[in-house]
Amino acid sequence: MSELRKNILDEARRIVVKIGSRILVDSEKGGVRTRYIQKLADSVARLMEAGKEVVIVTSGAVGTGMSQLGYKEKPTVLAEKQACAAVGQIDLMYAYREMFRWVDLSVGQILLSADDFRDRTRYKNLQNTIKAMLARKIVPIINENDSLAVAEIKVGDNDKLSSDVALFLDADLLLIFTDEDGLFDDNPKKNPNARLLRFVPEITPAVLALAGKPGEAGSAVSTGGMRSKLEAIRNVTRSGANAFLANGMKVLPHQVIFENAQGTLFAGSKNKLNSRQRWLSFITTPRGAVVVDEGGVKALREKHSSLLPVGVCAVKKHFDKGDLIEVLSPSGDAVARGVAGFDSETLKLVLHKKTAQVHEILGKDVPDELIHKNDLVVF
Repeated sequence: MSELRKNILDEARRIVVKIGSRILVDSEKGGVRTRYIQKLADSVARLMEAGKEVVIVTSGAVGTGMSQLGYKEKPTVLAEKQACAAVGQIDLMYAYREMFRWVDLSVGQILLSADDFRDRTRYKNLQNTIKAMLARKIVPIINENDSLAVAEIKVGDNDKLSSDVALFLDADLLLIFTDEDGLFDDNPKKNPNARLLRFVPEITPAVLALAGKPGEAGSAVSTGGMRSKLEAIRNVTRSGANAFLANGMKVLPHQVIFENAQGTLFAGSKNKLNSRQRWLSFITTPRGAVVVDEGGVKALREKHSSLLPVGVCAVKKHFDKGDLIEVLSPSGDAVARGVAGFDSETLKLVLHKKTAQVHEILGKDVPDELIHKNDLVVF
């Protein structure tokens, strides 16, 4: 084990572990792989005995419910998929509870939607709840609320959810377990000579390209592919935390920390973001977006100024005052994110208007800025 890797893993105190559906669900026989969860419980107990805090982000509810309801492939109709999640979540959590009891650990279920991250009050309450559980040596088991979530309130896949959880808990390490041995320099399923990358200092566009095209994924029971995992890891490492990608069929969490298990270690940035910067940059999903002209892009990136209506040339999707919105360049690239000072319908009345004109139209009570620089993160 290299000295760098050993130091990074030894120093990780709070660890978020994401387990994929293909590890948790037996696609041939159906149902939860209880024996795997038993091994996972023993592994988590070893980490906690060493003073680590562990949070689990679990997939598998839909896949487990599919076997109960007789589906061979994941349903395409939303209501049917949600029915699978509702049925499967019970069996999944029962398996976690019973297997963790064998190692004298209690677990607690937390089901989330994107709104839990968008709303700062709910967000802080969620932080406090999980930290209280960790203080009492309870292992939080987190999943997206798939039995109720629709597109507008979905976090995304559980790779994104795991990165959000790692970010809002200020975790030191995100472990993502999949059915691949890590990140390779080529597709190992097509190229037997593909080489495993043991250490990635930064997820550059070239590294991201190794995972294939966006949307390439899965199996009958899973949602995310390798690209979604790298995008999730990129968010975590940009914030200053580390990440590790390994094959959950072969590797358990304690083996990553203590036994030089095979996989890919991704180094976190030295420029660690604070809690509010993480929330603005990565965790929550924007409600809407605005397009700014080239002058606005330059002002944001070079002067780090507030965003004024005069620089905005278009509005995309409805948003309310206080919502997180994305700022796009004329070519559609993400430039920034921030909290809107007024709603989208009001903004449409004052596009490309100077501040004096804005107040003539809307009155003196509205703010000068669409997004104040204190509520803005520029990429």
